[in-house]
Amino acid sequence: MSGMSEERSAELREAEDAVVGTLLHPEAKDPAPDLISALSGTDFSQVRHGELWELLSSLWAAGRAVDPITVTGVLRERGDLMRLAGPAGAAWLHQLHDAVPTVAHAPAYAEMIREEAQWRALSVAAARTMTAVQRREGTAVAAAEAAVDAARAVRDQQIQRLDDGAIDLLDFLAQTPPEPDWVIPGVLARWDRLMITAGEGGGKSLMLRQVMMRAAAGLHPWKMARITLVRVLHIDAENSDSQAFPWLEMMFNAAKAEGAPVERGRFFMRLIPEGLAVTQARDRAWLARLVEQTRPDLISIGALYKLSANAKNDEEAARAVMSVLEMMRAVSGGAAMIVEAHASHAQMGKRDLRPIGFSLWMRWPEFGLAPADPAKNPGAQALRLMDWMPWRGPRSERDWPTQFCQGLRWPWQAIQHQGNAPVGTVTLTDDQAAAAGLVLPEQEQEPFWDDQQIH
Repeated sequence: MSGMSEERSAELREAEDAVVGTLLHPEAKDPAPDLISALSGTDFSQVRHGELWELLSSLWAAGRAVDPITVTGVLRERGDLMRLAGPAGAAWLHQLHDAVPTVAHAPAYAEMIREEAQWRALSVAAARTMTAVQRREGTAVAAAEAAVDAARAVRDQQIQRLDDGAIDLLDFLAQTPPEPDWVIPGVLARWDRLMITAGEGGGKSLMLRQVMMRAAAGLHPWKMARITLVRVLHIDAENSDSQAFPWLEMMFNAAKAEGAPVERGRFFMRLIPEGLAVTQARDRAWLARLVEQTRPDLISIGALYKLSANAKNDEEAARAVMSVLEMMRAVSGGAAMIVEAHASHAQMGKRDLRPIGFSLWMRWPEFGLAPADPAKNPGAQALRLMDWMPWRGPRSERDWPTQFCQGLRWPWQAIQHQGNAPVGTVTLTDDQAAAAGLVLPEQEQEPFWDDQQIH
């Protein structure tokens, strides 16, 4: 076998004989389930071993008797005995049975077979890459990206194979519901994805930066509460350094003033005001590399319309961009992701918070920022009161506020309402209160929901 010494090849053949032979032993009932889960027929270097393994696995799964005699009968009935066993016939199965020193060693043999199968798969992936290199097929970046994907497939194939099978509904409901793997407690868990929409100048960029900065500082986005420090990656494909700097500096100083300075290695960022072309191999590879280098728990990226050089607002373009975003989450190992998107203009006086163009994005969990109705919210304009609303219906699985207003230390502060007026958790300046025509009870200068400590 290519890449192996003769000694190693001999060891592998013996391991394959022994692990297949193990399933011919009735006393293999204990290790059999794990062996069948760990290996498939394609893992065997010898094709006939692989075919026999699939047959033995199916017999064990069906609860049938498995030994050299019964299996010989099955192969003879199928007309496969001579094809697989050759001139040795039934004697081959007895030889495999006798090649097992003890069934207790079978897991070690299976590990050896599985490892060699991965080496073969990696060799095939490398050969395909070399073929592309020699023929100059496509672009070098695209070939490299394909090589990385192929290598990851080799790495992950055993993880996928060991996935649990189906579970009965009653067993599922009897389990204790698992606690989400929180990145921000109650707000975002690992693998969550969120889209924030608003009209031009609606404050979505500031909301996104606030969430990222406070998470990196170990602060809840809108509560006076501590959380576990979060490593974040902020990719701004719309704003220049001069546009982003004042706000990022203000938020950095605000976190520091709360005794939670952002430490080095917690907040990574890249500003690309000219936008990206993530449908091109070069930019996809760059994004993957950036995620691999920074290893974030939370990723923000946007604006959505600046992520593709394709000006068409169709399903095909959206699908290509979405594929890249999913790739980034996969490379990160499950980071939560927030995407910023522009909303359509108001239609017939009604707010439309859906992102421009792409109906495919309707599948994402999403929220929009829209000015609150001043008729229902006295002083809304003075407070810059904004409704925080899901634009696909109500969502209760996350602890989101329903409204925000302009903050003091931070751009946005979450508020609660009693009737039509904000209650004491909102901090107003004297000018804001006077302009709004509101008389509020005495309150402390705390612009967040509460002082709960979250761990």
